[in-house]
Amino acid sequence: MHTLIISDIHLGSSVSRATKLLELLNTLTYERLILNGDIFDDLDFTRLEHSHWALLSKLRDLSNPKCGIDVIWIAGNHDGAASILSHLIGIPVKSEYLFEWNGKQCLVIHGHQFDRFMTHNPILSTIASWLYLGIQKLDTERQFVSRYLKRASKSWLRVSEKVAKGAVLYGLLKRANIVFCGHTHKAMKKELRGIQYFNSGCWTDIPSTYISITSDGIEIKEVE
Repeated sequence: MHTLIISDIHLGSSVSRATKLLELLNTLTYERLILNGDIFDDLDFTRLEHSHWALLSKLRDLSNPKCGIDVIWIAGNHDGAASILSHLIGIPVKSEYLFEWNGKQCLVIHGHQFDRFMTHNPILSTIASWLYLGIQKLDTERQFVSRYLKRASKSWLRVSEKVAKGAVLYGLLKRANIVFCGHTHKAMKKELRGIQYFNSGCWTDIPSTYISITSDGIEIKEVE
């Protein structure tokens, strides 16, 4: 695999699927790993469980130059003082990242920059996040209720579409052919204004999703 893109792990959250992600990282072979924002849920490290620390240890090992893997961390809105946290896992943090694949320019950015509702309504956004997290905690093991709400939510779909449009416009300024985002927790693939847009979803929902880039193409893959 050329590149593996993962976003929105939210370590510290009780619904973070750190164990499943660790299994994936141990199973796949890849040249580049991009962590596209929201590795952490917040700055309260007392909320980190044993599996969360195990995943951080894995990320630190992967970032060792001897490993031969490029590990890139893009800051998300939940990552707080990312420049300080980068020392915890030994990975420098960036606001965005550009790379070339198959002769095409690829832009990776978390996506919260294009979420106007979150920017203009931080308190309501925080309350909505808490409510959804509460539903996930009370939900069944398969998250049937929260998965239904996510599919049925028109506001969630609107935010996902607005982030996609904003990211594509920014991609045009950067002369990118392909743009990758996270933030919305909704995996997505579409084409706008001649630019391919992908959202890598998250690792708090079932199924969790990630982006695989090989010489053959780009795919959104699921992990139950």
